[in-house]
Amino acid sequence: MPIGEDPNLPNITDALKQRWRDNKALEVQPNGDIVELMDVEFDPKSEALTLLFHRASPNAADPAYRKRARKDAAGRVTIRTAKKAEDEEQSISAHLVICTNPIKRGIYRSALEEIPGISMSVIRRIISLALQDYKYDFKKGTQVNETYTTFKPEGVRSETLTNALKKGELNFIKLVRPAKPNFVDANGLFEPVNEVMKLRVKGEITSQNWRNELKNLIPLAKKAGWTEFNLDLELDDERHRTIKIDREQEAKEILFVRSEQVDFKRELPICSAAVNPDVVKKALQIIAA
Repeated sequence: MPIGEDPNLPNITDALKQRWRDNKALEVQPNGDIVELMDVEFDPKSEALTLLFHRASPNAADPAYRKRARKDAAGRVTIRTAKKAEDEEQSISAHLVICTNPIKRGIYRSALEEIPGISMSVIRRIISLALQDYKYDFKKGTQVNETYTTFKPEGVRSETLTNALKKGELNFIKLVRPAKPNFVDANGLFEPVNEVMKLRVKGEITSQNWRNELKNLIPLAKKAGWTEFNLDLELDDERHRTIKIDREQEAKEILFVRSEQVDFKRELPICSAAVNPDVVKKALQIIAA
């Protein structure tokens, strides 16, 4: 199914807009927050399909701001609380920009604005359900079948662990294995799922020695039944990444997806009501690079 808007053909833009108009393009999170598709903009000139998402927090407490008179000898502090109306919700927004010029058929590059609480895992479900509900006829030979389009995002790995550890730090290693606690009763009331162990890195793991240190740890952990290994990495830009070690990466360089920091001439609002063209422009520059 084509990605761009076309009045004569079923297309992805129309599928998303239809779901959005029906007020169904949203996901309620376990804590009550709502991630929702708020705007869909297709621009054939810049070859971009942009989706604007909001994360609303209906149960969030009213934020408070303090003002401290530092020149005052008494150091007086005043507090101002920003009161929300009964029908308002604290919200933040993020753009997903998709370049409509495909790498090859059905594969497109995209950039997601990094905002806490609006991850690709949540966005994936919203887009997938919109496309799943958008049925259309597909002709193969003489046979016509009803079908729908699937959506599978894949992060483009852009950073190595060796390079990241030159300025960053490895703080924790998290191990996961199937849980088999002997205290769980057998009548089906409780079901063990996973057992997790978190190791704090107290020694120094650097860009030079991480391979040897992990090579010593992982085989021993596997013998003890641990099946998943995640690294909690603090990057030099004061951001954190949890990196899963895949099987094929155990004896090689570890690659992961790293976000790119960009500057804007004008300050961006925390929450946008419509697609911001400045964000789209920057995202397309990153995609092109």
